[in-house]
This record gives sequence, C-alpha cells and structure tokens, in this order.
Amino acid sequence: MKTTQHTSKGISQARQLEIVKNMKQCFINDNDKFKAFDPELDLSYVAIIQTQIEAVEAISPDYVLRALQMHETQNVIKVSNAAIANIRNIKYFVERAFPDDPLRLYEFGFPELRKVVNSQTKLIPFLKNFAVSVNKYKAELTAKGLSQVAIDQCNQIAIDLDQANIQQQQAKKARYIATGNRVKAYDQLWQLIGNVAKAGKLIFENQADYQRNYILDDAPRKKTIKQGDTETVTTTLQGCITDAKTNEAIEDAIVEIQGTTLSTTTDQNGEFYIDEISPATYTLAISAVGYTQLQACNIQLAPDNEEQEFNFALQTINVDAM
Repeated sequence: MKTTQHTSKGISQARQLEIVKNMKQCFINDNDKFKAFDPELDLSYVAIIQTQIEAVEAISPDYVLRALQMHETQNVIKVSNAAIANIRNIKYFVERAFPDDPLRLYEFGFPELRKVVNSQTKLIPFLKNFAVSVNKYKAELTAKGLSQVAIDQCNQIAIDLDQANIQQQQAKKARYIATGNRVKAYDQLWQLIGNVAKAGKLIFENQADYQRNYILDDAPRKKTIKQGDTETVTTTLQGCITDAKTNEAIEDAIVEIQGTTLSTTTDQNGEFYIDEISPATYTLAISAVGYTQLQACNIQLAPDNEEQEFNFALQTINVDAM
C-alpha cells in the first residue's frame, strides 16, 4: 500500500541524503588515511560524490510534482462538474422542444450519460457529440428559451475538459518519470558512499569511535514532529477509494485532510497514502470525476499508524434525476 519512495536498503530518501552528507564530511577529514589505504579514494572521489548529491537535489521533490498533479486533477473535476451542470440545464430545454420524442433524447445521448459520467476519457467524446446535437437543433432550443450563453458554454466546455485531461496526464507522466530518475539517482549515491563505508570499517578497525562514522545506518527512523517542547511520532493515512456500486478502484480521486494542507490523489489501484501527519482526529474530503463528494468525519489517526487502512466508496452522480 505505501507509495512513498524508498531505496532497496529501506531507508527514506531524506534520511539517506543526510547519512551521505555526514559521511562525506568525515571522509574529507580522514582523506589522508583513505588515500593511503586505497589511492582511488582521494579528493577526486569526494567530487564524484558531490556531483551525485547535486544530481539528486536537482530532481524536483515528489511533493512538488504531487501538488502539480493535484492542481490539474482538481481542474478536471471542476470542468467535469460544470459540464454535467450544463447538460442538466440544456436537457430541460430539449425536453420542452421535443416532448414525448425519445429518439431525440437518444440523439443527444442522455441515456448514455450514466455510463460515461465518471470517466473523463469517455466524457470528453460524449461532450463533443452533445455539442454537435445542441448546435444542430439550436433554433428549436433557443425558441424554447435556451440562451446563447448556454450554447457557447456547451461548445467551449468540451474543449476545456479535453485540455484539462491532457494537462493532468502530462503532470502524471512527469511525476512518474521523476520518481524513476530519483530512485535511480539515490541508488547510485548510496553505492558511492557504500564504498567509503566499506573502506572506513577496515581503516578504523581498531578505532571504534572513528569507525562509527563509517557504519551505514540502514534502519529506518520513525518520523517525528515537534509539538511544543516534545517530539511526537507522526502517523499515516492510507487506504483505497472504490465505486460504491461496482466496487472498482477509482483512479485520480482526491483525498484531502481538512484543516491541513495535506492531500493526495489515488493511483491506478485506487490507493492513497499520506505520511508525516500529526496524530489527531480528522475529517476527510474525497472527490472524483462523476462522483458525489464524500466527507468522512471522525477519522482517528494514532501515532505510528502504519498498518491501519481507511477504505471509502463513492456514489456516482445520479444522472437519472436530470
């Protein structure tokens, strides 16, 4: 379930970078002894390590890319909701213009709407075809009171959703590529400092105080936050979002912890994960394209809550009531 990135050693990347920088400084201080032991471990090797540190730090952190993806996903939901509201408005005038004419309703695609409302990839072509029908029967609809503004909005909203979908997919792709590059870069950095650690253990075999500087701490540290004068172990929020009717996973659902700046989106399996949360009781806001927003209250997150999962099911928007 956990989606945060860790190396094969099981250490968080932030902790890994801290270890490398500290050991690099010890390596510089003791470089004469390292050169005497292995001529390749001179100051030029320090430069190699530093170059790799800079390469690691040049990669955008995941929280930045996640925020960009979140922004684009929110825009998709916003445009989708506007599209559904526009369809609801136009349907009123379609039924007035063509009473007791089910074939016209099929031409506008109303019976198919429930099948596409919660899929942005299916909703986009639906909206384009819907706009074609609206323009085809523009005279009949305006005669019944449909405004030109609503017609123009119908034409534009299909374009807006298509563009919003492209932007969202680009943000997801950028995050995926950066994640792969980040893991690879950290692994390379860990290998470089591993050579220093291996030599340091031998060089200072009989000097325990010095040797301690070259022991890789490969045990993950519990994350803590400062609360007043004390430190508290942080907690996590993880789980899965599914369709209440079909039980299928919902990708790109937004999970927000209200009262905080913490939020995330679900992956292709409907799973989400947020860490470094202050232990408390929270309310979650969960939203997705084509679904009614869910507020989950009284979510109790205890310290070091690594095993507990919170699963939620969303109800699709009731298009039959349109």
